Amino acid sequence: MIFNLIKYQLLAFLIMVSSTSFAQTNLDYNQLKLNEAIEIGLQNNKKLQIRSLQSNVAELNERDLKNEKLPDVDFHTGFHVLSNINQYEGGIFKSSTKYATPRVKYDFTLKAEIPIYLGGKLKNEEKKAEIETEISKLKTKKDERELRMQILTAYLQVLHLQEQQNLISDKMREDSANIKQTEIFKKNGLVTYNEVLRTQLQLSNHKMSFSELDNEIAIVEHQIKTLLSLPESQEMHVQTNDLFTNTEHLGIVDQMVLEAMENNESLKIAKEDLDLKQLDKKITKANVLPKITAGGEYGLNYPNFMFFPPEEHLYRFGMVGVNITVPLSNFFKNKQKMQIADQKIEIAKLEIEEREEQITHEVFTAKKRLDESLEKIKIAEEAINQSKENYRIVKTKYANKLSLITELIDADNAYLEAQSNLISLQINKQLKFYQLQYVLGNL
Repeated sequence: MIFNLIKYQLLAFLIMVSSTSFAQTNLDYNQLKLNEAIEIGLQNNKKLQIRSLQSNVAELNERDLKNEKLPDVDFHTGFHVLSNINQYEGGIFKSSTKYATPRVKYDFTLKAEIPIYLGGKLKNEEKKAEIETEISKLKTKKDERELRMQILTAYLQVLHLQEQQNLISDKMREDSANIKQTEIFKKNGLVTYNEVLRTQLQLSNHKMSFSELDNEIAIVEHQIKTLLSLPESQEMHVQTNDLFTNTEHLGIVDQMVLEAMENNESLKIAKEDLDLKQLDKKITKANVLPKITAGGEYGLNYPNFMFFPPEEHLYRFGMVGVNITVPLSNFFKNKQKMQIADQKIEIAKLEIEEREEQITHEVFTAKKRLDESLEKIKIAEEAINQSKENYRIVKTKYANKLSLITELIDADNAYLEAQSNLISLQINKQLKFYQLQYVLGNL
């Protein structure tokens, strides 16, 4: 039966692996979408695989504890060579009387015992195993959400770097146009060679920034590859479309706090841990309760020691009944154990309260950070309009030789900084939105 179970599990595993491999071979790793990356990560990530195995162990432990209710059945056999019996009928200091015994002794005995009442220990151990299985599942879910957030954050980092790179690319084209214009001015004797060098230096700086952004993108994409546990030989580039989501209609903080507390795995784990501590107290209390077992034994024995001196006959003997054990010493030993159990329960209750306070603060902070990012975007948009207009004016003046090249470069840098800042704020706003959703347990 066990062999068949293992065979079916192996077959199911092979089918799952083959279907997964087939699905992944159809993916375009040069344009890997966010949802595809998350799916691969949930399948391949080593930490999640460890969690899955730990959940399996917890479930097996739960089943194993249920087997404790089954009878313990033992078979015993033995063979011994015996000496004669010397019986001191008049005391140890007087000579003994020797009685001959059969030279060998052997037995074939079957013994069975089943627990009837162990102070509720078995029942509470089973409940503990069920709770530990649930905690293991909650930890797996928590790790899955953390992985989603890590992949999503990395994708937003790539998007941010790509947008900055596009901005630098536009500036490089504009730098080239400025260089041509300055060279024309130089030929006409309107500017010195120094101004040509300044515009060329501006282009060189932008090229360097573009190259640095290229390297940063490669590093973040490699980080994503690591999160997905893809082989080093696998070429991979991400697609950053459709990462922006509507951030309106989020609701009020009090409602979000309730939602977060309902979904938060850490809080649920803390509450399950409190249940574990309460069960531990019940198990500790069982140390002073009587233990009742039922059992019996039956077997063949040789020789017959029921008579004296032993007779050279094989005999059958059996018994059945109930055993009651009262651990009297535990009435003293258990006092401190009960105090320790009570203290652990109090600690677990305080940890729940602390976690609730942390969740309330996390929701408040995440909401405030999102509101702050929205306000900053409005200010950054005004700054772009101002720097854009300033750059237009300075560029017009420079074309009419009413300003210096340094003023044009300063205006260009201010405009570039304003554009770059807006891009950062827009992507940061989206990140803050996802972080809020993560805190609420919706990601």
